[in-house]
Amino acid sequence: MRITARLLRCITPVLSVALLAGLAAHPGCSGERDPATLFGPDERVTIVVDAVLYVDRLLPEIFVTRTRSADAVSTGDATAVNDAEVTVIQGLAEYRYASAGRRGLYLPPSGAPRVRPNTEYRLRVRALGGEVRGVTSTPAPLVIDEIAVLEEPSMEVIRRLDPDSAAGNRVRYLEGLIEVRFDPLDVEAYQVIVLEPGSEDGGSPPLEARDGRLLLPWFAIGSSGEHEVEVYALDRNLFDFLRSVQASGQNAFGFGSLAGDTFERPVFNLDGGIGVFGSASLDTFGFFVIPEH
Repeated sequence: MRITARLLRCITPVLSVALLAGLAAHPGCSGERDPATLFGPDERVTIVVDAVLYVDRLLPEIFVTRTRSADAVSTGDATAVNDAEVTVIQGLAEYRYASAGRRGLYLPPSGAPRVRPNTEYRLRVRALGGEVRGVTSTPAPLVIDEIAVLEEPSMEVIRRLDPDSAAGNRVRYLEGLIEVRFDPLDVEAYQVIVLEPGSEDGGSPPLEARDGRLLLPWFAIGSSGEHEVEVYALDRNLFDFLRSVQASGQNAFGFGSLAGDTFERPVFNLDGGIGVFGSASLDTFGFFVIPEH
């Protein structure tokens, strides 16, 4: 599974019908934007972008699709755009993407570099007679320093897991709490994803971790077997997008304190279209859960 798909649980690679259908009821990109600039008459189309950069990884695939009108979106009418001009810009360097000819998928050029931390990237998509622009500033690298197993209710450290090797990380089910520790970054929020082989994994809402500590509740972890945990530091664009899409007023995942407020419609931070152009840094670790006897 692509990392993009893991992080953006609320959307498919081309944004879910459910997300876009919500725009029919709540059109617009932000509280300041005139809805008429997003959805007009039936013949108007809106470009939809799905692009997320990951620090220290190669430039990612990008998806470009289109919608027609709010009424068309509500019936799931979204189509691929395979003849767009897609460019990612960093400083004086421009990376022109090539269409794969299907699903609105665009691939980075051969030899494109890895994404740099603490760097501004710009996106330009020209399609359907219009242009979409976005800007993201990538976070610093996220490095997990420590994974502690805490005793309840004292919250004292029972033992520590190895962040770099999952082989010896064995934890008995429901024994203590697992806390991830790292140097906090200058970001608005983090996201945590717990993965199990063969399961439908899910991600937390954006979470605050100003002290660089995140607790993993047992109800989000399977009762046995291998697990992989991914922790993401989100740029402002991803933070706005995820908090506004997933906002429900409650923390259904229970990973920690929700970051941000409740919104009625998604926040895209794009000019000329909808979707997401954002960035994140991430680190992972693994462990094995020993079932209860």
